[in-house]
Amino acid sequence: MAPITVLIIGCGMAGPVLAVLLKRKGYSPIVFEKVKQLGDAGASLMLMPNGLKVLNLVGIAAEIENDTQPLEGYLDCTPDGEVLGFSDLPKSFKQRYGQHAMGVKRTGLNLKLKNMLLDMGVDVREGWEMEDIEESQVSVTAHFKGGRSVTGAFLIGGDGIKAASRKILLRKQGSAEGLPPFSGLTQTAGLSPTPQGFRGIPYMRNFYGEGVHMITYPVSPDVTSWALTLPEQTGAEADWGLITAEEMDERKRNLLVPIESWSDQSARELVQSATRMIKFGLFDREEIKPDQWHTQRCVLVGDAAHPTSPHLGQGANQALEDCYHLCEALPDLSSQEGNNKLTLDELEERLPEIFHAFAEKRQPRTSALVKGARTQGQLRVVTAGPEACRQRNLKVAAAWKDIDAVAAKYDGLCREPLQ
Repeated sequence: MAPITVLIIGCGMAGPVLAVLLKRKGYSPIVFEKVKQLGDAGASLMLMPNGLKVLNLVGIAAEIENDTQPLEGYLDCTPDGEVLGFSDLPKSFKQRYGQHAMGVKRTGLNLKLKNMLLDMGVDVREGWEMEDIEESQVSVTAHFKGGRSVTGAFLIGGDGIKAASRKILLRKQGSAEGLPPFSGLTQTAGLSPTPQGFRGIPYMRNFYGEGVHMITYPVSPDVTSWALTLPEQTGAEADWGLITAEEMDERKRNLLVPIESWSDQSARELVQSATRMIKFGLFDREEIKPDQWHTQRCVLVGDAAHPTSPHLGQGANQALEDCYHLCEALPDLSSQEGNNKLTLDELEERLPEIFHAFAEKRQPRTSALVKGARTQGQLRVVTAGPEACRQRNLKVAAAWKDIDAVAAKYDGLCREPLQ
């Protein structure tokens, strides 16, 4: 049987993992990335046990752990130091679920994944920006800028929150997607030397202020990732993206204004000492139904299928769960022998059924988490004055009091996708 070529769009998180898992099952993946050369990308990711289990399957989890610092606690507090809630559950994650929770630098992880593909001999094509998809009864062809086209047996769209694959598939299904509504919130994320007050205490910290929320967590023993979520009246996308060295001082001064009265010096120190910052808007993207996740020969995964805001830290982890479940659903060609060997015609006939079963399985879980992230974002940033903030803080504190409910929440997240 000739190799079955799989076109994978996107070389961020999902694309490389899919390529490794599918190559092991006897497929011939090609990974396309619109960026000319993978490099600087975002600030950081929080990898939870559910995502790290999948990265462990491709053999990279231990390497990631060597470079970072596993979490040992969750701490929610006010800017004046009042503790709203604390849990040391992350200490038990390795024993409970097989993997820690840990923050990682996004750029470093992307390059590790790309190099893993190159070492395996997977075809990675950078600077290939997809413009259209053409499906026939026997193949799918991806068309790229510059007049280039590549044909394969099927296509997987894993090109992230602004996915070309999603737009194309929805357009072909007669439900073209317009611009998503701006949520009224922006987030500025940064990487900074770890302040003295945080050293040796690897917690994820949430600071609940008036009209501002800040989250921090370590991405190495010496570097902390942080993000400030703030209200903004309009979505001024021209002001978003990686903040240049020339802009850095002014941006820092602006960010320090809403936290200048905070008694926690470490929070201000993180902003002041940032070596890298990026700003982006948060949008409420429309949920799509399971049958919109796929066509006959194409299927979406990760943020291309279920774009989410960052407030639950599950975007990358759910993309990795998608990778696992989709690859489990596709037949293993490497083990087919003799009369049991799957023919290309049989695979083609089964693809729509496989894709639909995958989407039906994944959509309820990802939909609930997207809605949960949106709710969490609305809870965190309160602009209606001190009393509204006090009520918000009471809700946050109340959520920590039921220890069993907190443990159950993390069980629901972390036991997947391998029990």
